[in-house]
Amino acid sequence: MAVFKKNENKSFAFVENIENKDKVNNIDEFIENAKGSKKTFQNTKGRPLVDDKYKKTEQVIIYLTKDQKNELVKKAKENNLSISKYIAIKVFGID
Repeated sequence: MAVFKKNENKSFAFVENIENKDKVNNIDEFIENAKGSKKTFQNTKGRPLVDDKYKKTEQVIIYLTKDQKNELVKKAKENNLSISKYIAIKVFGID
């Protein structure tokens, strides 16, 4: 909080910050007081969290010949899908 205080050296009143009266003498105390606080609220914007049962965290590796891979890529492109999405739809009938 600031208050008006007259200085004898100057001919007019000036504003002095009262909080500066409590100067810190120890540098460690100054650094500790200067640290920011952690956010206590969660950002509500952005992508929503997904349940663990719906997360796609598993990976399957298959080995194909070049001809088989080219056939798979061609069929996926014809359906405007990625290769993994195309395989999931063909095998499980899901998105």
